[in-house]
Parts: sequence; C-alpha cells; structure tokens
Amino acid sequence: MVMAQYERERARRVLVVGGWSPGPLDALRARMDRVEFLEPTIPMPPSGCRWCLNPFCPLLLVVIFWLLPMVASGEWPAGIEGTMSWLVRLAALLAIPLLLRLCVAGLVWFSIKDGLWTISRAINDFQPDVILAFSWGGGLALWLLAERRWRGPTLLLAPTVKAMACVACRALPRFPAPSALAPVHVFHAHHDGFCPESQVAVLSAAGCELHLCDDNHVLLRRQTVEEIHSCLKQLLSLSPVENRDGEDSSE
Repeated sequence: MVMAQYERERARRVLVVGGWSPGPLDALRARMDRVEFLEPTIPMPPSGCRWCLNPFCPLLLVVIFWLLPMVASGEWPAGIEGTMSWLVRLAALLAIPLLLRLCVAGLVWFSIKDGLWTISRAINDFQPDVILAFSWGGGLALWLLAERRWRGPTLLLAPTVKAMACVACRALPRFPAPSALAPVHVFHAHHDGFCPESQVAVLSAAGCELHLCDDNHVLLRRQTVEEIHSCLKQLLSLSPVENRDGEDSSE
C-alpha cells in the first residue's frame, strides 16, 4: 500500500538509451520538464574509452597492422621460403577476410553485451517507468526484452536491431509472448537506411505496436515528434504493476 502511494506521487522516470546521434530524444526531453530522464553512458563502436577494453580490439589491430602488412610485403619468418612461402601467403590471403569479419562481429557483440549490462544496472538503480530507446539503443532494448531483463512499457525509435544482428553474426533476438510484456511501441520510418522494411513484419509478429512514419532515421519531422511525444505520455500514464527488473513489486 505504501509502495503504491509512493509510485503515484513521485515524478515519472524515463530511462533513455541513445544511439550515435540524439535523434528526437532532445526534443522529447524539452517537452517533458516534469519527467525525470536518465541516460547512462553506453560505449558504442567505434568510440568510447571503455570500448577500447573490448578483447576483440587488439585482435583486430594485430590482423590489420601485423598480419596484413606481412602478407603484403612477403617478409616471412626464417625457414619459410620457396613453395612453402607461396602456400603460406595463399592461406593468409584466404584467412585474413574471415579473421577481419570475425573480429568485427566479436567487437559488435561484445559492445551489445556490455550495453545490456550497463542498462540492467541503470534499471536496478533508477527504477524507470518507461524505457525510451533510439537507434543502437533501440536494438539493445529489444535484446533486453528478449532476455527478460525488462518487462515494463517500452518505446523504441528506429531500432537498428537487424543491422546489429547482421554485423555481429547473430540471429535476431527471440521475444517472449506478447502477453508476458507490457506495451512495446515501435516508431519505424519509411525512408530509413539503417532499419530495413523487413523489420516491420518481424516486430509486429513479436507483438509490438508499430507506428509507421513518413520520415528518415533521425525521426525529427514535427509530426513524428508530436506522435512520439503523445505515445510516451500514454505509456507514462500506465500504473506501475511490476518491478522494472521483471519481478513482482509485492515481493
């Protein structure tokens, strides 16, 4: 009873998970000065000091700055010459593209998992009412939902989940049954070079409510921002029933 009263009286909280650009996030924050926003720092490839701790980063540097120049110059370790030299060069030439692809996939997947860890900590500390996620952040939020680290209302803006899964060499996240989640709204632009139209059917089948916009990836047209603002207000008006980590609040 006391907890329910506290939830009604405190300011609504929105956890923001951003992308490489702010997109419509700044415009939304400016319109909702009575809402408490928190945007944790999430390193995204290829920026951020913490991102440099990615274990696949040094491996990628070794391939680019040691293996590749060695193959190009033909300077092999002592004892490798003649026919053996050509065989080693051929093997290296065949292996380098694969190694580069695996390194890039590993870099991105590590960044995704690190982002999920950061968001999970922010959920536990901040206890948001809604998650608002844009672009890269939208992709992270979909993995968060798939892993049931969050079950509350969610607003996704141009989530780049398919591009992220493709670069990371991973399958798209598998979502729980729609009945197991609070409302998940997705704003998807018709002219978005980062979010293919094929995402629409996938997200709709997963139980998300799709809002198709005549806009581009940044979703900054006036009408689009108005619609997103209205949807966010609607989600904030819902009474909190569950803890933000997916457990019953009565416990």
